[in-house]
Amino acid sequence: MPTRHRLAVLALTVATSAVGALQATPSDAVSHGPVAPALPPLLVRQGETLLPQPWVAPVEGYRLTGRFGDSASLWASAHTGLDFAAAEGTAIRAVAPGVVTSVAYDGSYGYKSVVTLADGTQLWFCHQSEQLVSVGDRVVAGEVIGTVGSTGNVTGPHLHLEVRPPGAGPVDPQQALAAHGLRV
Repeated sequence: MPTRHRLAVLALTVATSAVGALQATPSDAVSHGPVAPALPPLLVRQGETLLPQPWVAPVEGYRLTGRFGDSASLWASAHTGLDFAAAEGTAIRAVAPGVVTSVAYDGSYGYKSVVTLADGTQLWFCHQSEQLVSVGDRVVAGEVIGTVGSTGNVTGPHLHLEVRPPGAGPVDPQQALAAHGLRV
């Protein structure tokens, strides 16, 4: 069986310059067998090392104004994300490839889009002025999914990014971004 098909059986999304992009769809997982567990930081298979696709910055021309764990009168509890202040209408890009699983207004989060990664991790993009994706859309890293806004509980336009691994609460987005090759 060719390497491409063995990897498709694992239902992984992997991209490197030497190997190219391989992507399995839910129908591949059904027709080829069970879905593999979450993608580790590095995947070694039959002598090859494949790196996951690097994450990209969600906005350009930003200033960080709120960090994970911050506490102040601005938040009811410790801050659960990373705030990227940018001009109203600045493009918001998908940080990593995944499927859009929610596009809705969510109270203090304002207009929020959720992208779910292959391992089940959810990326929350909050306070948007415009949402440019729909539930079920597959997105790639760098694809524009919305625009920076000031909806919900805010003091000015920014993107609030949260990273939520499956079955867990939010984790530090700055550390998650760094683990995937991006320093903000």
